[in-house]
Amino acid sequence: MNIERELGQKLKNGVKKNEPMAKHTSWQVGGPADYFLCPADLKELVEIVRYSDKYGLPLYVLGNGTNLLVLDGGIRGLVVNIGPAFCYVNREGSVIKAGAGTPMTYLARSAAEQGLVGLEFAAGIPGSLGGAVIMNAGAFGGHLGDKVLSVKLVSPAAEVITVERDNLLFGYRTSNLPGKGVLVEAALELKQGDEAESLKLVEYFLSERRRRHPDLPSAGSVFRNMPDQPAGRIIEEIGCKGMRIGGAEVSCKHANFIVNTGNATAADIRSLIEAVRQKVREVYNLELQPEVKIIGEES
Repeated sequence: MNIERELGQKLKNGVKKNEPMAKHTSWQVGGPADYFLCPADLKELVEIVRYSDKYGLPLYVLGNGTNLLVLDGGIRGLVVNIGPAFCYVNREGSVIKAGAGTPMTYLARSAAEQGLVGLEFAAGIPGSLGGAVIMNAGAFGGHLGDKVLSVKLVSPAAEVITVERDNLLFGYRTSNLPGKGVLVEAALELKQGDEAESLKLVEYFLSERRRRHPDLPSAGSVFRNMPDQPAGRIIEEIGCKGMRIGGAEVSCKHANFIVNTGNATAADIRSLIEAVRQKVREVYNLELQPEVKIIGEES
């Protein structure tokens, strides 16, 4: 099996071997992926999934690389980037059909510009639509799962399927979509509204995000909020702001963010996550649950 030759000949963008994941994650850390693939269209994505299934190769799907910690040893198998080829927004009445690679801020603004309201909160969500749907991302009191009408997937058997709302389950930062395939498109049900007011709200949420969130590389909120209070408040109360391990630091601007101060490794970040969890455990006897996904191998 020669992945570079066999798959590379079928993919417009070819195959990158031993691609550093630090180039593709918002934390700017992570070891190499064995093979990094950027499908140019749905047909190429189906071919990648078929190849993965045929040879039993692990397949990891990457969007904008937010909400993700790739360990320093990297990722074995195939990493497929759902990127620019899957960035589009199409309107059908009050429904938006958007590609999984569409950045959430772009999606929120595009919907508002077309006079469709209900997605303004999404301007405060980093990353792209695919990952946001799968984890039922939310911000400013809004949750993406509430808007999802259906999703289009490439199943593990390389079949293009559609899953309707009746068969979708969303919870706090969860859904029943993991394991069902590679998400390529979502249909979102919105409402007709005032374009100017909607755009004003989008810009407000963007400004709030800039005001609250750190400027240094991060992956968004590290921990899930507790039912009765935000995780950031708990972490701040026990004095963890500014705590450091290597190049990783609990942000002094928002305690639920860990930032890369310039030379952090994934091991630094992972150790700091565990150190914060341990301190919260000792002080409050509470168990913080990470919101970020940790993948790959240790060095």
